[in-house]
Amino acid sequence: MTLAPFVQARNGVHPVIDLEKLRAHYPDLSDDVWNIGSASDLLGWENMRRKFGIAAPDAVPCDVFVWGIGEPPDRRLTRVGGVPWLPKSTAWPTFGDIAATFLCQFDFRDSKDLRGQLAGEPLPGDLLLVFVANEYSALSGDEEELRFVWVSADENEIYTQDNVPERARSFEFVTAWGARFRSTDVPSQWEKAHEIPDNAGSGRLWCLPVLWATKIGGVPYDSQENHHKAPPNYLCQLVSIQASCTSWPWVDHEQSLASGFGDDGIHGDKHHLMIGDMGELTLFMNGDGTVSAGSACG
Repeated sequence: MTLAPFVQARNGVHPVIDLEKLRAHYPDLSDDVWNIGSASDLLGWENMRRKFGIAAPDAVPCDVFVWGIGEPPDRRLTRVGGVPWLPKSTAWPTFGDIAATFLCQFDFRDSKDLRGQLAGEPLPGDLLLVFVANEYSALSGDEEELRFVWVSADENEIYTQDNVPERARSFEFVTAWGARFRSTDVPSQWEKAHEIPDNAGSGRLWCLPVLWATKIGGVPYDSQENHHKAPPNYLCQLVSIQASCTSWPWVDHEQSLASGFGDDGIHGDKHHLMIGDMGELTLFMNGDGTVSAGSACG
């Protein structure tokens, strides 16, 4: 697997984004603040935050993920689609007699140093797997249509494609895996962000304090309201995935994508994951280790 020149294998589990190498690779990137799917999207946020001073001593660390496409170099990594890291000793989740669709998994092993956050505390497992009843379940946040499974990264007998039940993928969406970047959310800076002129760039400039990205820890992005601090039981969130039109739209795929809806386009089902209209699924852990969910879009 060939990775982008700004992706590094370091101590830890996930490959990581080197911000300075990322800046060097995209020296003329436009000032765009939009949903973070590609590494170039992340750079747009980091550049605009630096430009407008969106920083503060009370910033909250988080692990943000940008995406590679297809199967990951390690099946335990944070991912969407494909075959989960599910031990064969665990029955494949169902809804009645219908096999659930595997949506995503979060790998918390690199996030144990998020001190003072739930994601950095001892958890029921190393990985959290999320299954859904159908393509609308993530947007609804209806826990009757969601299944959560905690698993250990040390499992040996794991499901393969041959073990996945028939019809367990009820809708088409991208299979992708996460490269990690340690960033921060800065919810004390909402007022400052709202003072940024509309013509200073494109996209949601007012959203700069809280990253619109799939992430572990930090402060959850919410399409409908601004959070000034993280809810105490907040754990992680999955946001809709749409790659950019730049080179390296995926960290393991250099050629840029077309902008259309075809199989090779960024809007095609094989290249994105939509939670409503670019929405997000936010996960919380209750005191007994069970998981609950909230969602929003707009």
